[in-house]
Amino acid sequence: MKALHTRVGPQPSVLSPKLVKLERCGRYEDALRLISEGWTAPDVLPDVAAMPAGEAAHMQLRYGTIVGFHGHSRGISGSQARSKDLLTNAMELFSTLGEIERVAECQNFISLAYWRTGEYREAETWVEQAFLHDLPSTNDVRLYSHIIRSLILLSQRKHEKNVRYCLPLEETFRMHADAFLNGSLFSNLGISLKDLGRTAEALAYLDLAGAFHERSRHRPYLGTVKNNQALLYKDVGRFRMAHFSVDKAISIYKKISDKAREGSSLETKAQIYQAEGKLERALTTIERSIRVLRKSENLAYLAESLMTQAKIFLTQDNFADAILTLIEAIDLTRNQAGDKAARELIAEFEIALFAVRSEAPTASTEPQPRGGDVELLIPPSIAGHHEFKGVWVHNSYLDCIGVAQGSLALVAKEPLKRGDPGAVMHLESGEVSCGFYDADFGIVCLSGNDGEPMLFDQENIAVLGKIVGVCNSGKNDEGKMVVEPIAH
Repeated sequence: MKALHTRVGPQPSVLSPKLVKLERCGRYEDALRLISEGWTAPDVLPDVAAMPAGEAAHMQLRYGTIVGFHGHSRGISGSQARSKDLLTNAMELFSTLGEIERVAECQNFISLAYWRTGEYREAETWVEQAFLHDLPSTNDVRLYSHIIRSLILLSQRKHEKNVRYCLPLEETFRMHADAFLNGSLFSNLGISLKDLGRTAEALAYLDLAGAFHERSRHRPYLGTVKNNQALLYKDVGRFRMAHFSVDKAISIYKKISDKAREGSSLETKAQIYQAEGKLERALTTIERSIRVLRKSENLAYLAESLMTQAKIFLTQDNFADAILTLIEAIDLTRNQAGDKAARELIAEFEIALFAVRSEAPTASTEPQPRGGDVELLIPPSIAGHHEFKGVWVHNSYLDCIGVAQGSLALVAKEPLKRGDPGAVMHLESGEVSCGFYDADFGIVCLSGNDGEPMLFDQENIAVLGKIVGVCNSGKNDEGKMVVEPIAH
């Protein structure tokens, strides 16, 4: 094992704030090179023999933390074990020195190292140790402990509990946490809301998480938000937007060589293809995902991809391969997370098997075209407007004026004033969003009664116009869709 020689310059305790800043925007290699000009790989240990105990502890804390993050993103074998060893050494030194806040920080990152390898019980034990220390509720280390506890609940699929845990923390985080921690909390919350079927709330929190991670410039976690937005769009049948979002995530991970998350996002793309009924594409994509993840230490991600492959085999009526794949996923899950998690995986497979045998269609709340051109019956009260366009409404921002999610809104091409109900189209994806309009300094805002406002760069969208009517009741006896004026 080679020794890592630190730069000649500031002591590790002085360097720590710069290293934390690099950690929190995902620039792990930059952080490693800031520690040592000669750094090439994480198979080296920091040379702390000549350092005072406090400086040696800071060196091992920061180096152990960064090695864990970097090793996870690059799929480096043994990186999590090395991270835990360094962090344990640092924790013991800080404990001797009576620096309780740093002890808790070490315990946070040891917990994360266990989480990365899918060992959730051990991860839970370590973060609970961090909570035992008497730290202020607004302390940065304590706020990070909340993120890790939420992440473990999320990974254990305890979504109701995670939502109950996260919601009371929102105000404290907004007041005292940085953009990185806020983005992490709202991402965890959004994922649980998605899996609970609370679609509108989930989309609002994931949008909020994306905004915070744009601000934190943490590309890996921004990719995670995009990946989960893709899953949400998949669940409601908005497949074009689902592919757009997951492709963004995969592109981010390719650029930063984050193999573990790239493999996980490929699994998401396979799920989308499966939901569309494109089974050959789904199988090809999940095979790519598994190849990538077999080179990673994240066995939880691998188990998820194997489970998705088993479901695809089921849909293809390939029962033998489905069972063989399921067995491998169960073995990985039992070894990492215990019998209860393995039984949950089996129950999930049983649900998929029942769905296939029942030939149950995939549920979708995406309004589908009614075939051919839609003929509208427009009342005289709004007939004076010109150049109408119909758009499907995908959010619930305008519920208060009768423009519900899933309805067809009638948009008149005319200038919007502040507070008007309007529709805009994202130029790159073609996605249409609706809400109460506002604009200033090149930023367009759509707000509503549900969730955080959506913000757009004016250059990235086209303003379609003012919403003047809505079709909520389908077609009449003559096959026409009846337009009702909105109450605004």
